[in-house]
Amino acid sequence: MFRKIGIEALKQVTKRYARKQNRWVKNRFLSRPGPIVPPVYGLEVSDVSKWEESVLEPALEIVQSFIQGRKPTATPIKMPYNEAENKRSYHLCDLCDRIIIGDREWAAHIKSKSHLNQLKKRRRLDSDAVNTIESQSVSPDHNKEPKEKGSPGQNDQELKCSV
Repeated sequence: MFRKIGIEALKQVTKRYARKQNRWVKNRFLSRPGPIVPPVYGLEVSDVSKWEESVLEPALEIVQSFIQGRKPTATPIKMPYNEAENKRSYHLCDLCDRIIIGDREWAAHIKSKSHLNQLKKRRRLDSDAVNTIESQSVSPDHNKEPKEKGSPGQNDQELKCSV
């Protein structure tokens, strides 16, 4: 019984890990093609009975061709992209203090965790500053003029009593 539960849990975790890897490869290599991005090859892995001929052999051929310095027979995966997109555009992110070159890179930066965290931090600081200013301007003691009574020591005693 525990063995079946363990096997099912392992299958579930493995599928989740594979989806996470595919998403990472897609976001890292396919969404932002460039000169330093290596070619990515897709292999058919849905039928386990044909694993050797549909996965192992093509993968070994691709690796061997790279080792030997020749082009593999398999074609790499290409993501469609807009040709009108400006690859040389210059964007300055004041929030993150970064320079981003290219429209696609800029769009990726705007959605990135680091940028969104900086944005959240800035909004929190701005709202705290607004709240501080509002609390100072609405304070009931703000419009009253300070009263001077007696000696400076007497004012200190009044403060201690009010606290």
